Amino acid sequence: MRVVHLACVAPPQIGGIGSVALREVTLLRARGVQAELIVPSFGSGDTTPSRSFMTRVPPYFRIGHAAALPHIGRLVEGADVIHLHYPFYGTAEPLLWGTLSAPVVMTFHMDAVASGLKGLAFALHRRLIQPSLFSSVAKMLVSSFDYARHSSLQPWFTANPSRVREIPFGVDLDSFSPGPDARHRFQLPIGAPTLLFVGGLDQAHAFKGLTDLFQAFCRLDSAAHLLIVGDGDLKFTYEERTRVLGIASRVHFLGRVDDETLRDAYRGSDVLVLPSTNTAEAFSLVALEAGACGTPVIASDLPGVRTVVRHGETGLLVPPKDHAALVSALERLLSDRDLRQTLGRAAHDFVTKNFSWDKHVDELIEVYQEVCALRF
Repeated sequence: MRVVHLACVAPPQIGGIGSVALREVTLLRARGVQAELIVPSFGSGDTTPSRSFMTRVPPYFRIGHAAALPHIGRLVEGADVIHLHYPFYGTAEPLLWGTLSAPVVMTFHMDAVASGLKGLAFALHRRLIQPSLFSSVAKMLVSSFDYARHSSLQPWFTANPSRVREIPFGVDLDSFSPGPDARHRFQLPIGAPTLLFVGGLDQAHAFKGLTDLFQAFCRLDSAAHLLIVGDGDLKFTYEERTRVLGIASRVHFLGRVDDETLRDAYRGSDVLVLPSTNTAEAFSLVALEAGACGTPVIASDLPGVRTVVRHGETGLLVPPKDHAALVSALERLLSDRDLRQTLGRAAHDFVTKNFSWDKHVDELIEVYQEVCALRF
């Protein structure tokens, strides 16, 4: 079976969509599926090496994560299944409005959210174009029904429930697991309360809520430290913000790190904080990774996220952009070691039981076989 995945980004570019697509293709190939990944290149200066099963295609145009890939029909020619990771503006439209040679499976990752003219463009696209795109899909995959019911997918989901399947993303349990406290690796004071933020520091991921976390952090015990894993074009802006707020000496920007360093950041932190501001946050792979390491999470109470973080069981949920509630939740966990340990153990058990990449790939293959059978 030949399965062609299409995504708007792929590592090392920032974005959960690309990380999931690459993980799926890699694991499918390990199962003997002829899977490949097609993504836009980032211009003539893009020297990012591609794997043998990844093709980086120079787009006709690129605006942010939107890109129009040329000759899209030719790129997917001969596939048994086309797996489109959505949103992928500029490529989804000609693909799904064209003559399809294979059934399309779409993973609906999230609603694109923005302010101003960009937000208006997203809203018009959802209202005027998106319904006809979805009509061409043989099977729609979502990471949680909770998010699907609170997103722009909801009307289509209600009308076509049999064409929607919930397949949660997974976590690499070989890379992320409980272990000894590793905060010494980051040269933090012994016993210092330590928070962790993991996310893109670019404009596309501004919804991660790092500025809201800074506001809350200012109100915590002055002994507390904050580790920030991630990189992007807003990094300098965030660094300058910490200087203005007078917290720069206690906020540590680690940049992009490998899995071993990331694992140690989870193990060396008391709490992972996910203060996302809107429904552009649809799931949270980092909450899974933290849970796998036995680290409790404080997250915004958002659709999809609350299927990964269970309030009062594996972590705490707070209303988005509610600084007072975030401060209260942080103070509660940082002051109660027993509660942190209880939530952390429960998070580890919950994640390892429910979020397996092996199970995810089993279900993907089932879907591919199902849509192929429908052709005949």
